[in-house]
Amino acid sequence: MSLSQSTQLLLAISLVYGCNATTEQSLEKPEQKSQVQLDKTPDFESQIESLLAQMTLDEKLGLVHADSKFSIGAVERLGIHEMVLSDGPHGVRYEINRHDWAPANLESDHSTYLPPLTTVAASWDVEMATLHGNVLGSEARHRGKDFILGPGVNMARLPLYGRNFEYMGEDPYLAAKLVVPEVKAIQQNDVAATVKHYALNTQELNRTGVDARPSERTLREVYLPAFEAAVKEGGAWALMGAYNNYYGTNANQSKHLVMDILKGEWGFEGVLMTDWNVNINTFDAAVNGLDIEMGTDVKNYNDYVLADNFKKMIVNGDIEPSVLDDKVRRILRVQFNIGMMDKSRKSGQRNTQEHKVAARTIAENGVVLLKNDDNVLPLDPTQIKSILVMGPNADKAHGAGGGSSEIKSLYEITPLQGLKNALGNDVEITFLRAQPDDISPIPADFIATRHWTGTPAWNISFYQGRRYKTKTSESWIVNSEYKNSDGAKKYIKMSATIKPLRSGEHILQAEFGGEFALYVDGRRMISDSRRPVSMNLMAGKAYDFEIEYQGKNNFVLGWQSPGGLFLEKEQYLAAAKKADAIIYFGGLSHADDREAIDRTDMKLPNGQDQIISNLLSVNANTTVVMVAGSAVEMPWVEQAKSVVWGWYGGQEAGNALANVLLGKVNPSGKMPITLPKQLSDVAAIKLDDYNATESLYKEGVFIGYRWFEQQQIDTLFPFGHGLSYTTFDYQNLMITPLSDGNVKLTLDVKNTGLVKGKEVVQLYVHDVESSVERPLKELKGFTKVELNPGETQQVALTLKPRDLSFWDESTNAWRYEAGEFEAFIGSSLADLRLNQRFVYQ
Repeated sequence: MSLSQSTQLLLAISLVYGCNATTEQSLEKPEQKSQVQLDKTPDFESQIESLLAQMTLDEKLGLVHADSKFSIGAVERLGIHEMVLSDGPHGVRYEINRHDWAPANLESDHSTYLPPLTTVAASWDVEMATLHGNVLGSEARHRGKDFILGPGVNMARLPLYGRNFEYMGEDPYLAAKLVVPEVKAIQQNDVAATVKHYALNTQELNRTGVDARPSERTLREVYLPAFEAAVKEGGAWALMGAYNNYYGTNANQSKHLVMDILKGEWGFEGVLMTDWNVNINTFDAAVNGLDIEMGTDVKNYNDYVLADNFKKMIVNGDIEPSVLDDKVRRILRVQFNIGMMDKSRKSGQRNTQEHKVAARTIAENGVVLLKNDDNVLPLDPTQIKSILVMGPNADKAHGAGGGSSEIKSLYEITPLQGLKNALGNDVEITFLRAQPDDISPIPADFIATRHWTGTPAWNISFYQGRRYKTKTSESWIVNSEYKNSDGAKKYIKMSATIKPLRSGEHILQAEFGGEFALYVDGRRMISDSRRPVSMNLMAGKAYDFEIEYQGKNNFVLGWQSPGGLFLEKEQYLAAAKKADAIIYFGGLSHADDREAIDRTDMKLPNGQDQIISNLLSVNANTTVVMVAGSAVEMPWVEQAKSVVWGWYGGQEAGNALANVLLGKVNPSGKMPITLPKQLSDVAAIKLDDYNATESLYKEGVFIGYRWFEQQQIDTLFPFGHGLSYTTFDYQNLMITPLSDGNVKLTLDVKNTGLVKGKEVVQLYVHDVESSVERPLKELKGFTKVELNPGETQQVALTLKPRDLSFWDESTNAWRYEAGEFEAFIGSSLADLRLNQRFVYQ
């Protein structure tokens, strides 16, 4: 899709947002009747004061905490309606019951499953952010929501972080520039965007207790810019606080984060709300700026910390009534700004053809071509008669997993289906699944138990001693493999419900160091023996599996299932040798990328590395497509001629990937994260700063690519990297200081290839001489242009004084030092075409 076509699509969608058209029945509540009819007018602040003066203490308190799992109370006699929230950084979550987490089991709560925000970040395109926000806001409004809990903008500091897939990459400038159009687009639909998680939520390991303790400069330069832009430029009406602590107190009740910065320096006029079940207390939360408390784990809503105990403190004089008034004033301000008092409030649309096209367009723009030796891609259907499709993500849907961001969509096109849609009967497509040579965990296909995030998982419990009497902790693990990271002796029980897909003989085998036992329906099947055990199991029948383990090592339980679902090496390699081309859709899933749990390593799960290497050894025309939201190791990358990174692409992922692989769409995505060679190269790991207790952010401002450059560590693929099916030339860089204090940079970009394509022009800046240590290069500008073959376009970028500044801890302010700077412009951090020094006074 061309730039002009993308713009037309944006305009077409925006024109119909106020209409009532839809493909599903609206879930909006009937119009609420009240004694007062209010409208959004220029003087609504005076109306707010009038409402505030008429409210009782109890009515005010009812607005600052939940009255259901996803709503906040009303004052109907004054025309103040209940506010309804929904999860949804990439789609509006399905409905649950009002007072518990069970699905409501409606037939009318489907929503468009958009590509997650990593894909938006990989597009490096403000138009894609706008498109994403428009669809999200329109569908939230049509579902009767007042707040959508997104977008998320925490930094990808650590590849193991379970929620990287929800966020916008590792660079604060990139995230800041993309969150602004996303927020604006959401809120143009009369829905409050809720930017999350404020702040420093960079790991899921003990996310409710880990204490973040960065330097002030690190906080300001790396972890706050996206939030600041969302507030100051995007006009966000809500922020959600983080689970973690900040210097000893929960982030939601940190005076420095909330009162000093958010509501003080930034002048935020909206509301700060908690995530669900956050560790806060009444006094600190109230006086330090928390406005809305959601999801606290108590039996009665009056037991929330901002409910009865808050009232008691006000009545007793421990907290001034004005503290509560400020919160209510902010809540009412949001209601006016999103049209809750307006008779002509927008009604939104959902699951329309425009939204389907938008989902595919965003996915296509985010696909990254990492490697393409010998122009293996795009595949030419006129030259290829047979394609072998393999890999765990070839026919896997992802929308229903990952945690609170799960989506119930009308459909989800997998990569296999996308290829079939694109090729029809013109090319023979064979789909096979491979069995690794080594013992690998029982695949998720067979696991019936679910973690609350929707992920197939095993329950794992740790005990004090060998008699399993005293349980010390309990958690979840995604498969039947345990890796002992600290070498201490463990006493473990793991359990899951397993449902075979086909009846017949299943061969179970375990690999372990220590004492191991497997029980199936209470019957001991493996007892400290590594010999295979045969069991006849019935398809669809539930079997209770329990593992007991004592030792200091790792263990894995695997099986071979009947019916040829998973082929052994000789079988799949025979098919691979015959195929004209192979596409292996590997990577991660929401068993790996998911809320509440971090990964333990960067390796591909379930023997994928071995299978990929085997395929590459017999067929050079093998394309490896990674579907993942976080970095993975690629020990086979030198063997591979073509590698593609596809993210989780939403409901149109398969069609989008097929269009890129077949050349119908020229890839234009760029990596918003660095892909390291190995986990030990990552700053938080190398500096021993990843644990369940305290994060010191020892790398300082050197997050991601800044760290790898500073330490001179080679990477697998650098930040900003992404190839195209065409080529681009950069020329004629000119740098001009402007009278307003800005610096203008212009250059010419030419498409020197044979096909139309988009290029992301990236600007990095280096302070040649500084009083503080600064990164060798910092992203400070980018734009995406589309060019026909032979076409040249002049590109203009602007540097502002803030772009040349650092946070000065001695003055507690942004500061630039007059002198010489160097600008680098190119196609990625490692492919810089032009550079020029300039003096800034």
